[in-house]
Amino acid sequence: MELGESNYSLISSPYDSFMRKHLQHYGYFTGRSEIVKKYGFVPSKSQLISSSSDSDSSYGDDEPTKYKGKPFVPDRRLPIRQNRVSYNLRGQNDDNSFEPRWPIEIEVLTESRIKHINAPPKCPELFYKPTPSHTPFVRSFDENNGRVVFNYSPETCGYFMRSRIGGNRDGCRQAGVIIRNSEDTTVLFESRFESGNLMKAVQVGEYEYELYLRYDLYTKRNTQWFYFRLQNIRANKRYRFTIVNFFKPTSLYNNGMKPLMYSVSDADDKGIGWRRWGEEIVYYKNNLTAPDNPSSNMYSLTWTCKFPNDNDTYYFAHCYPYTYSDLQDCLNEIQNDRVKSEYCKQKVLCRTLAGNFVYMLTITSPTSNPLNMCTSPEQQVKKGVVVTARVHPGETNASWMMKGLLDFLLNDSEDAKLLRDNFIFKIVPMLNPDGVIVGNYRCSLSGRDLNRNYKTILKDAYPSIWHTREMIKRFMSETELILYCDFHGHSRKQNVFVYGCENKHLPNERLKERIFPAMLSKNDPAKFAYYSCKFKVQKNKEGTGRIVMWAMGILNSYTLEATFCGSTQRDRAGHQFNTRDLESIGYHFLDSLLDYCDPDHTKRDRLLNELEDNLRRSIQMKLLSRGINATSVDDIDIDQWSSDDDSSDDGGSDSSIDDGLPKHLEIIAAAKVRLKKTRKKRSNTKASKDSKRKEEIDKDNAEKNKPVGLPLSKSRNIRFPTIDIYMLGSFPFFFKDLLETNILTTDNNDSTDQIMLEKSQQRPRQRKRCRSETYFVSPCFACLSAQIPRMEEIASVDDTAKTAATTLVNRGTDTNDSSRHDVSSETTARSSRWPALAKTNNSINRLTPTDEKAQRSQYTFTTIYGRGGLDII
Repeated sequence: MELGESNYSLISSPYDSFMRKHLQHYGYFTGRSEIVKKYGFVPSKSQLISSSSDSDSSYGDDEPTKYKGKPFVPDRRLPIRQNRVSYNLRGQNDDNSFEPRWPIEIEVLTESRIKHINAPPKCPELFYKPTPSHTPFVRSFDENNGRVVFNYSPETCGYFMRSRIGGNRDGCRQAGVIIRNSEDTTVLFESRFESGNLMKAVQVGEYEYELYLRYDLYTKRNTQWFYFRLQNIRANKRYRFTIVNFFKPTSLYNNGMKPLMYSVSDADDKGIGWRRWGEEIVYYKNNLTAPDNPSSNMYSLTWTCKFPNDNDTYYFAHCYPYTYSDLQDCLNEIQNDRVKSEYCKQKVLCRTLAGNFVYMLTITSPTSNPLNMCTSPEQQVKKGVVVTARVHPGETNASWMMKGLLDFLLNDSEDAKLLRDNFIFKIVPMLNPDGVIVGNYRCSLSGRDLNRNYKTILKDAYPSIWHTREMIKRFMSETELILYCDFHGHSRKQNVFVYGCENKHLPNERLKERIFPAMLSKNDPAKFAYYSCKFKVQKNKEGTGRIVMWAMGILNSYTLEATFCGSTQRDRAGHQFNTRDLESIGYHFLDSLLDYCDPDHTKRDRLLNELEDNLRRSIQMKLLSRGINATSVDDIDIDQWSSDDDSSDDGGSDSSIDDGLPKHLEIIAAAKVRLKKTRKKRSNTKASKDSKRKEEIDKDNAEKNKPVGLPLSKSRNIRFPTIDIYMLGSFPFFFKDLLETNILTTDNNDSTDQIMLEKSQQRPRQRKRCRSETYFVSPCFACLSAQIPRMEEIASVDDTAKTAATTLVNRGTDTNDSSRHDVSSETTARSSRWPALAKTNNSINRLTPTDEKAQRSQYTFTTIYGRGGLDII
């Protein structure tokens, strides 16, 4: 598309299309002036929001798009870049789309969104009475047993990387079997839709299936929530479904709870929504081992049922589904209502890891003057209330309680107006939309439980938790925050109850944290059980929302828990909860808030006295059980007792310990540890190799630097005859040098070897011989003896030489130069046949040059004339 063409259109979708078009739309190229000249403006950001589709065919190049806007007038006071439309390099041009964003590796069905009707049953649904039933072993543990009819396990790198509307770009592969003919009774399973989480289905009988739930994404644990679809069902046939990979040892399914079933045909034709369904329901320990702990076993949930319609589409779920899209529908309805939108302001608190919106609602009356409750000027400031929900994505009953709270708070009743006039409500209806979208039970895409990380400083890893905490801090600085409550669901206890924080270190606030739960139990006695409430501050829960907010100064900080099953209270005993029951809890929550903040404290004081009396009676019963007789209830000091002494074990809580860093940081840390170990191992290996190589080199050098010649052993070290120094004067000079050298070499044989060894150690790698080095060679003893005259000959030669020398001097005759040259040549030729001798310092025993001349002359004379020369003279 050329710059000047009229079909200037926005291509919203995949990354390649975005990178191809964004320069033209956002003006980041030299042709910006031509665009402004042609259209007269730069499109605003709201005009650039396309339809919520993530395909390349949102708009075609052949379809011109007409933009209408204000003429482009740049602000001269600001840099030119601030006048351009901002964009986010997420890889797609749908940054402001309201469609759910999925991790890029998740496959999502392209069919239309699943919408269920909210139609509570007309008749109460009673608890199922457990009976002894069949508890089958997991037969699909062996791959040879059974037939896999559905298998979808997303391949991930172990942590979240990026997201996209519609999930995987390649679409959905064929995860299930294909029906061969009309007689094929194989059930078709599917869960690749919002909040679905079925991983595998194995057919172990004609109408019997074993199901595996997908673990929370990027983890190997947390399976409780389930939600999947079934098709190709035969009516009036008894099917058995067994989910085989639960982790919790106990469950409400053994206490009367039934799974939920939804029929599309019945919803369309009869207006019937979700209903409790199933028989022979048993929750038991099976023969599978846990993936993260081989020493522990998994648990199974099995049930049988018959379906009412042939070829219908059915859904099974753990609790009433409430998806991220359902929340957006609710918020859109509020926003489109002209009256409700005046006192309900919506804001995006932050974005999640996947880029989904975390919404925050601020609900209060636009007027600042309260109607009835605040009369004095000090009381005219509105008090603050913070309510959050769905930090655990699988606890859908929390969203239904939140829906009831919003419906009551935004209606036209007098109580609702009174609440809006006297309070400012900050509401975060869904803290973990990423987990809700992908069908997690407990964790976010960080692979961690957000309700254990309210103390976090990792803003990017836990954005919704970090921003919620900071929002509450700012809110507390603006107004008095009287109550914080986080809505949850509970899978192992019945009824509705709260977890609070005991103010035992504040005597003036003693037991006041129990007033609001007591009022809630008075207002809704059929569902709320005060005896199930606990107020113990446990160390392993210090990262939860209620304890962190309590530590920040909110004395009334609670976690409101609603069971997945039903009530055991009064006239509702044995009835399972439906959506209407859960919504009513939100209404009673606000009604109790009005009672708690009533200017008339009569009700509060009466409840506080009742709580003190009940606590004294419970203390008295414990003392009696320990054999201590308490005289009177009034004599018991309740300040000496705390919830630590009470039986406040909340082992039935769905709590989990804080399990470390977010997954991506954990993998990075583990990789660094492995790299460090590898480097250490390499360095150790290298050091050992270097030491071995050095030893080998030293050994080679020691062998090469051995002395040249044949060293004599000490046993064969034969010494030469002792020769007096004075006798050397009668020997020729080369004999004298030879004897002196031989004596030195023989006497210092050991020291010479030691010197040579030290030199070889000092220079182990020097292989070439230095020219300056001296090498000692022991001459052959036989040769040496052959050259040495006998002693008597030495004496006669000495006398003759002296006589001849005297006669020559007297006669005045000098030695001939030629004869001296001949003697020197003869001496040189003779000495060349000897091995090279070491240079030694014999300056002490050497004669003067004059004496040497005399000796040479004497030796020459003796050689020429013989012994009879003197007689001739």
